[in-house]
Amino acid sequence: MGYRFSLESANTVANLTFGRVMSCYRDIYRSRKSYYEFMSFLDQFHENFYSNRTKRYVKSIRQIQEILYRHMYMDSNQSMDQIKYDDSCFPHEDVLNALYGLSEVFGQCKVKSLLLPRMGGENEHCDDYMTSFETLHTITKIHQGNSCLILQPQERLYNATIFDVFPNFDIALRQADLWPAVLFWDGIDNCVFVPVHHENDLLSLYQVIKYERNPFREIKRIAEERRKKSNYIFHLSDLHFGAKSANVSARRLKSLIKTQLSEIELRDNISFVITGDAVDSPTSTAENDYKNFADYLKEHSGKEPIRVLGNHDINHHGLAIFHGRQHIANSTGEYPKIQVLEEQKIILLLFNSNTNGNLAEGEIGITQMAEMGNLLDGFPNLSKYTLIAILHHHLLPIPKPNYYDQRWYEKIIPRDLLDASLRLIDADLFLEWLSKRNVKIVLHGHKHIPFVTEHNKIKIISCGSSTGQITHKEKGKTYISYNLLKISEKTITCTQYAEEIYGAGAENIRTKVIKL
Repeated sequence: MGYRFSLESANTVANLTFGRVMSCYRDIYRSRKSYYEFMSFLDQFHENFYSNRTKRYVKSIRQIQEILYRHMYMDSNQSMDQIKYDDSCFPHEDVLNALYGLSEVFGQCKVKSLLLPRMGGENEHCDDYMTSFETLHTITKIHQGNSCLILQPQERLYNATIFDVFPNFDIALRQADLWPAVLFWDGIDNCVFVPVHHENDLLSLYQVIKYERNPFREIKRIAEERRKKSNYIFHLSDLHFGAKSANVSARRLKSLIKTQLSEIELRDNISFVITGDAVDSPTSTAENDYKNFADYLKEHSGKEPIRVLGNHDINHHGLAIFHGRQHIANSTGEYPKIQVLEEQKIILLLFNSNTNGNLAEGEIGITQMAEMGNLLDGFPNLSKYTLIAILHHHLLPIPKPNYYDQRWYEKIIPRDLLDASLRLIDADLFLEWLSKRNVKIVLHGHKHIPFVTEHNKIKIISCGSSTGQITHKEKGKTYISYNLLKISEKTITCTQYAEEIYGAGAENIRTKVIKL
């Protein structure tokens, strides 16, 4: 059986498919608008549902509509605007029974699947079959009964995270560069992501589901054959070794990295990039702690991590007085420099953003821009590579998230003055340089806040503190964060992760697909 759903009803479809009846109940009674959206979902059910038992199910849908209508308008003296879900209220049993019956329609199939069309953008009509009702009709001829559920979005996605409501969707999201694809799963432990190259490719997968006694074994084999070697940049920042609790957080970070890497194939290529402030102050003890951590990263990637300097790497607690030790930073590491990731066709432009400024300010400087230009001018076949700039300081303002609590000095220093003490002095000039050099992406740290923004078609990606060096508004909480960039021929998929409670596991907070 199959169902075509609008993006607005994705949450409802997910709740019903996975038997989350109470979640569906809460959504219906959340507001007048949500009630009407659910009633519209029921009104259109017969148009979007494909099965040899459609008439039987349509009758049940009408009964559910009558029950909801009766309760909404006749159950109490309250107006409709006043009726909202309240955990203290006893739910209507007949409504729950009706929703449970509807969830059984979606949940009865042993194998379930979700079609994933390529996200909007270039060549957005090249795989229209993934959202075509003719395609769903063809597939449901193979699976007319309850052998397999096929869920198909009615339109192309522009924000893939709308499907986060589907369990295991993160498996597909990490491979958004390989869409169009299908995500298959069952009620046990099987979940397989399979790229699709054309319509016949798609139909053959459902033939496998129909005729194989152990379909997931065969589907996994097909998925492995279609999978190419992947390339990743693991972006860390602001580790602050030597700071209070940094070593405890670093042990936790190692575990998170290990868990993240376990979801990546051994044959894949991984490069670790650290955008400054590896240490809290440039002491031998802090540097030794960082070196041990860097050895751990090398052990898991086969290469040294790529590190640029932050203000804490050269100044005591990151504060430069009368230009501090910037002259040391000017010579350390011989900036600027480039690092080529040949398999990925990526050139990393490594900048030192600490060449000038007081307190925690930074500057690139015309000397670095000129020298980097010289390096790029001499690079053969430059147009075949994607350029990614790496530095420590932020280029554009970053809003403070809800969890972020100000430190004591942030509360007494005026905000404008504080922001000025952290800025990159020549940010505007540097942004113009990046645009003229066709730099696609910038990776940075400094503010300890994960964020993604855009300027003149340049994606600017901020990493938070990977050891959670922030003050959280809720006692006992942290915000250990890192970014994972998956690089393919035409796209880079950036996923930002964060762990807010020590040991609770990192969650996907944001995913952006960047077209090259």
